[in-house]
Amino acid sequence: MRSRIFQAGGAIPPDSPTYVEREADSLVLDLVEHKELVHLIVARQMGKSCLLHRLATGLPEEYSFVWVDLSRLAGMERSRWYETLSGDVARHLGLDQVPRIVDQGGMYALLVEAAQFRPRKTVFVFDEIDSTRRLPFSDGFFSALRALYNARAGLPALRNLIFILVGATDPRKLIKDPSLSPFNVGQEVRMEEFTPRQTRQLTENLTLAGVAASDAVHERIYWWTSGQPYLTQKVCATLEGWQAREGIGRATVELVDRAVEEHILSSKANDSNLSHIRARLDQEQGAKAYLQRILSEGLQVPFEPYGALDGRITELYLIGVIKEGPDGNCVVRNRIYERMLEGFFRPPRCIGFRP
Repeated sequence: MRSRIFQAGGAIPPDSPTYVEREADSLVLDLVEHKELVHLIVARQMGKSCLLHRLATGLPEEYSFVWVDLSRLAGMERSRWYETLSGDVARHLGLDQVPRIVDQGGMYALLVEAAQFRPRKTVFVFDEIDSTRRLPFSDGFFSALRALYNARAGLPALRNLIFILVGATDPRKLIKDPSLSPFNVGQEVRMEEFTPRQTRQLTENLTLAGVAASDAVHERIYWWTSGQPYLTQKVCATLEGWQAREGIGRATVELVDRAVEEHILSSKANDSNLSHIRARLDQEQGAKAYLQRILSEGLQVPFEPYGALDGRITELYLIGVIKEGPDGNCVVRNRIYERMLEGFFRPPRCIGFRP
């Protein structure tokens, strides 16, 4: 039985024919090689796990790779949080004996020791950093990382510690206490959707799945998804599934529309990506109300996700529902989200999608 080509959800293997390199791939690699701290800013299901897996397998042997999912620690009290985190780090580094660490000072000391006594460069990926937003002690953790970065001038060994902070979070808000210095170190990389050319590179793999597709089909997929990686994979995976089960060997524009309607937009599909966006909007009522106003009144709102006084645009961008349009204003990311929002807001008075 032939293995499936397309995969909607989960990390795509780095050697998969459907893996498409984006600008973020080369930017992150370049920053890591220059030993910079990286903020990988990405909404859910935009391909960050795929990028990180590819980075981990593609780095030279002199690099170690430590990947910690901070969402696993959500809900823990401070001492338990640091103890679990330091244990994960120690295991990745192969350290046999580590004293019990219960605060940021102990974590700082552990990482300094790792830098001084390990000749290899170590890339630390702290994933799902947005899960720390409601922790009352997270300022200490990020202050320790900032201190490690700033101490590199006096202790060159610390340059072998390379941090990648990953998640849907504004780096300027990592440290919440206004009386503390902000987290003003590192370089930002945003993961955006595929370009039309990159989307075509992905959808061309329909032929490997036994599905013939005309230019009109490829264009229709992009018309719906605007290159959002998960949605593009899901449309193609649906077409591939129909080929395997029903012998449909040629895609049409009508079949693409059916795939979107039945397997993404319908309530029966209960699509995880759309469900996540709806849930996040319900959590951020101020941003939700602002988005509804933008859509219902057709407001032209400049896309300024960082540095703007209005944090609602930042929140909507990090949720993944808006992006910058050709005119520099906010637009909904794709037509699938546009359709979803029509049913989400009552009454459904959304403006038309602006590519």
